[in-house]
Amino acid sequence: MSGEGIRPAIVSGFKAAEEIDLALGGADNAKEPYTQSIAQECNTDMVWASRLARAFYQFTGAVYQAGLHFPRTTQLISKILCSELRYADIANRAFHSSEAVL
Repeated sequence: MSGEGIRPAIVSGFKAAEEIDLALGGADNAKEPYTQSIAQECNTDMVWASRLARAFYQFTGAVYQAGLHFPRTTQLISKILCSELRYADIANRAFHSSEAVL
């Protein structure tokens, strides 16, 4: 839907390049910080992305209509793709909004 998957690949590539640079500069065990960073930054976000994707595919019509009628939806996806916002942020906002309604 959004081309998601490309952003984590780019982030991973940048982080790998940084660690390769450190390794070529003589740093020992450059792989470990890369692995930790990817686990911390990408894996957690992908769990939330998966949860939101399931909701999207379960309610495709409603989500599509929300995208048409609420331009903010497109803005949020753009912010995710630019790493200005994380999926967990959106999930937390949605959860807190539903609490307010209850």
